[in-house]
Amino acid sequence: MKKILLLTFLCLSINSFGLERIFPLTEEDRSLYSKVYEEVQYVLQKNHFNNDISLRKSKIVEKYINQVDSQKTIFTENEIESFSIKPLISPTDEINLAFMLFNYYKERSINLLEHQKSLIELVENEEDLNGTEIVYKNREDLDRFKSYSQIKTYQQNLALSELISIYLKENDLTKAKEKIIKRLNNRKKSLNRISSDEIFSLYINSYTDFYDPHTNYMTPTTQEDWEINLKASLEGIGAILSSEDGITKITRLIPGGPAEKSGLLKVTDKIVGVGKSINDNVVDVRDWRIDEVVKLIRGPKSTVVQLEVLPAASDNEDKGKLIEITRDVVKLEDAAAKKKEIEIKRASRNYNIGVIELPTFYMDFEAYNKNRFDYKSSSRDVKKILRELDESNIDGLVLDLRGNGGGFLYEAYSLAKLFIGRGNVVQVMEANGSLQSLGHNLGQQNYDGPIVILVDKLSASASEILAGVIQDYDRGLVIGSQTFGKGTVQRMIELSHGHLKFTEQKYYRVSGESTQNKGVEPDITIPLVFDDEEIGERSYENSLPYNHIDPIFYRSFNNVENVDLLKTTSSNRTDSNEMSIYINSQQEFYEIEKNSNEVPINLEIRKIMKLAREEKILKMENKFRKSLNLDPFVTYDEFVNSDPEEISELREGIVLKEAAEILVDSIQLKEAPSRLSFGILNQ
Repeated sequence: MKKILLLTFLCLSINSFGLERIFPLTEEDRSLYSKVYEEVQYVLQKNHFNNDISLRKSKIVEKYINQVDSQKTIFTENEIESFSIKPLISPTDEINLAFMLFNYYKERSINLLEHQKSLIELVENEEDLNGTEIVYKNREDLDRFKSYSQIKTYQQNLALSELISIYLKENDLTKAKEKIIKRLNNRKKSLNRISSDEIFSLYINSYTDFYDPHTNYMTPTTQEDWEINLKASLEGIGAILSSEDGITKITRLIPGGPAEKSGLLKVTDKIVGVGKSINDNVVDVRDWRIDEVVKLIRGPKSTVVQLEVLPAASDNEDKGKLIEITRDVVKLEDAAAKKKEIEIKRASRNYNIGVIELPTFYMDFEAYNKNRFDYKSSSRDVKKILRELDESNIDGLVLDLRGNGGGFLYEAYSLAKLFIGRGNVVQVMEANGSLQSLGHNLGQQNYDGPIVILVDKLSASASEILAGVIQDYDRGLVIGSQTFGKGTVQRMIELSHGHLKFTEQKYYRVSGESTQNKGVEPDITIPLVFDDEEIGERSYENSLPYNHIDPIFYRSFNNVENVDLLKTTSSNRTDSNEMSIYINSQQEFYEIEKNSNEVPINLEIRKIMKLAREEKILKMENKFRKSLNLDPFVTYDEFVNSDPEEISELREGIVLKEAAEILVDSIQLKEAPSRLSFGILNQ
């Protein structure tokens, strides 16, 4: 340990870089980027829904620095102040500063990586890993260091902490040292691969982020990847990924894609290892560039990719579950509406409940434009399924919009027509304040029976429009959890270099409420439904606020009654449900972990913490398994390597059954209102 502490601290001041440093930027690129920046400013100031913002350039620079150095472990407090006072007159001045700052960041990062490598080489045994310092899981809300020597000390501790984490998993100090050295080299390679386009994009999006989180600039490469995701035209697993502090995360699962259909992945999961084929070793992809991870995951149709996956709340160094997913191309039919039927038994009689799962609001736009009468769309498919369910004499319908992130707006009000007939569906406001109502002046209901809409935190945009109109018209109950809260419309335009996506419209319900930020509040909450507080519009910085405008004409079907009694009856079922108890204990455990920010740089303490954590998880899992008469796990590794689909399918079945139970409760109250006075349901 003494060898480590005797390392010389070479204090590197910001002045040693020199403002005259040559940027990795040609005059041609400098001119192009300045022009594109001016184009972006013009478009947003003229056309963005929130076009009246006042913004100081120093705020853009501050945001850019915090994007580049989010953990505040590269730049000192004084250096940030010196950057802030540099005069910025023109877009060219800003571009110059952006590249200068990135040069500082890159060179200092590489120096610190080399320092960390030298430190790791000096570790000889476990004794060298039993210090008294701490590091933090997240430093975003902490103050910056005052000196570079403090930064070097902290980076030294970060490296030791990471080595301890790897050693606890590998149980071999030599292998652990080799692994962390490899990671540090990968970080250096990633820094050297960053292109001028990426630096420019990072700076310009520090500007666009102040408008709203859905407004951003896309480089030509980013635009190409965006179109691939939009069309789902490249063979892979059907997941949209992002990177945060070197860890690849699942941002969205494409409906009908291999990942979504497998049930093995969920939004917020972390991918920490990838095996390109069934025969390849799984490669640790912590600290890989996101584009490199994506390339490894993509591959030929019908081939298998291995993924090492961690849940969102897990430590990044935990051992993940190894899953296998078969690559495929996402086809329109894979995301199509599907039906099933659930029988709910009551003492009086059995009820046949139809379920329609709608993963997205889809439409074969190309076939529609060619006037093909047989073009495929969600509203056409649902209309057909409704006829089929009618032939089965269903007593009620559950429309399942969980995980449905939206799609074609036209499909939202076409689907609404199936359940409300004629009438207004949604109001759309332009940036200039003008309003347009969308709906149908003519039309009849295709289904007039009892209905509930099942939603979760991933139900967004068009899903929220449909759920909102069913709720506003009193046509049926909305159940599940609060929805995502995306009530805006974006437009894409081409620039001199790349594209700009910006928000130009905002949705409002017929009641005048906005779905923006707030989402749709369910009439009845089902605790088992996905409801992560870190997901949703409210979790984004600078998201447009909720507001209320005047309502437009709509009629009430008066189909929703006795909601308080229905809530009580549902909670009586779910509160005592073993799955609910299990989910609540999981949430409490991971919430405590999330709020614990300090990590000791001490191997012995970390061993105790690791063992205690694994024992808690194993106890929690086995208590739940015993309640289901399933064999308990003997070891933590057995749990880690277990099939997550087993519990996922069980949870899915319970949620759908509870949705059907709530619907039957409401039907029974209408059939026999006298039940209300005695509080008798479930019979």
